[in-house]
Amino acid sequence: MTSFSPEGEVAYGRRMANSAHRWPSPLTIYVDGWIGLQTRDGDVRHTADILGWLETRRTLPTEAGKPDTYKPTGYLWNAQKFAVKCFVWRDAAERLERGVLTWLDADTVIRKRVPNGLSERLLGTADVAYLGRGAMHPETGYVAFRIPEALPLLRWCCDRYTSGKFRKIKTGWTDCHVLRAGMKKLRVPAVDLTSHKASDWHSKVDAVALSPLGPYVTHLKGKAAKREATA
Repeated sequence: MTSFSPEGEVAYGRRMANSAHRWPSPLTIYVDGWIGLQTRDGDVRHTADILGWLETRRTLPTEAGKPDTYKPTGYLWNAQKFAVKCFVWRDAAERLERGVLTWLDADTVIRKRVPNGLSERLLGTADVAYLGRGAMHPETGYVAFRIPEALPLLRWCCDRYTSGKFRKIKTGWTDCHVLRAGMKKLRVPAVDLTSHKASDWHSKVDAVALSPLGPYVTHLKGKAAKREATA
């Protein structure tokens, strides 16, 4: 599954969706408005239909909320932009009911056919597989969840935004920060696929490239890479 806006479809989402045939299962797209794409099985869903999302979105701050030590735009505090991921994860998990749910950011491209069962193997006996970045917040360009075991975590993440409790997280208010807080709070069996791959983690280190997804998936990090994707 992935999610993007109509603007995101043009900038990078279309290319990602067109590469999704290389993933062993069909892609589900969650959209913030009308788009022209159809997936292999025509499964396009609207974020506006997710229970509680629109009501919660109106209460969330944007990047003007707090200063950001990484980027001047203050993206770490833009809860309104990033919270939708948690609601998409929860909605998709509740619809799936049982199985392995895989998230890929829409600014990724699947360049090589992915082996059957890759996410299951990466999970092993864990309920979540994620791309850790040491002391930094994790990279959620890829996450795998075992369902229904991970459902309490996904509901907890949504509740942080709905209740306003996300504000207690001192390092940032994105889905990455909330997911990490939830895994710690609920003691979720989780496997970190990447923290050991680099000695110095910072925002320019590409966790997807260093992960087991690296041979198959490219993450178009940054504005320049996204512009290249539309060329």
